[in-house]
Amino acid sequence: MHCYVTQCGALWNTKISMTDFSDSETQDKLQSYLKIHLKKDEHSLSDSEKIEALHKKKRNKWIQLVVNIAAILFFGYSFYFDITQLGQTFFIIIFVVFAINMGLIFYQKNQIDELITYLQWKIEDDT
Repeated sequence: MHCYVTQCGALWNTKISMTDFSDSETQDKLQSYLKIHLKKDEHSLSDSEKIEALHKKKRNKWIQLVVNIAAILFFGYSFYFDITQLGQTFFIIIFVVFAINMGLIFYQKNQIDELITYLQWKIEDDT
């Protein structure tokens, strides 16, 4: 078990990871995640710079989640108070699409969290 403490503004965030990063299969999986979540020019950065790039990605994922929640609330409010002329079937389709999108964004955010923890482990392991 590895514990990492990172500073986020004035708050302290403690994350405990149960992942065995020394396993080659886990490292291969995480390297493929890095290829997905980082731009091509960011692959040559140092591990600490990659962590900063991933923190920016994570912030963007939170913004995407907020936008999706706002869209669901907007369409729900419009439908519930009969402001819109959209049918119930159309509303259900919109709700399902946004809900699936939120699930996928949350999954990506979790992958980014795991990558940040992995890179912190890698930096600590190298020293």
